[in-house]
Amino acid sequence: MRSLKLSFLLLPIVLSFWLLAAHFLRNGNVVLCIALVVFPLLLSIRQRWVARFIQVALGLSALIWMQSTYQMVSERLIMGDNWMRMAAIMLGVMSFTILSACVFLHSLLEKRYGLSQ
Repeated sequence: MRSLKLSFLLLPIVLSFWLLAAHFLRNGNVVLCIALVVFPLLLSIRQRWVARFIQVALGLSALIWMQSTYQMVSERLIMGDNWMRMAAIMLGVMSFTILSACVFLHSLLEKRYGLSQ
C-alpha cells in the first residue's frame, strides 16, 4: 500500500517532465525529449540532492513554459487569432509543473529523501 501511495505522489512529477518532453518533441528536439522522458528515473535514488535537483528542474521547466506561452501569445496577437484559451491552458500547465515540485512537502517523501532533517 505504501508503494502505491508513493507512486501516486510521484506521478505529477513524472507527468510534468513528460509534458515538457512532448513540447520539445513537437519542436523537433528528440535528444532533449528522450532525456526528459528518462529524467524521472532519478527519483529512484533516495538522496536529498535528488529531491532538490528535481525541484529546481521543475522550476526551470515552469520558466520554459512561461517563455513558450509568451512566444505563442505574441504570435497569435500578430495573426489576430484568439489567444485567451491557449493562455489559460498554458497557465494550467505552468501551475501543474510548479505544484509538482511541492509534492516533496508530503511527509512520506520528506522521509524517503531525507528532507525533514
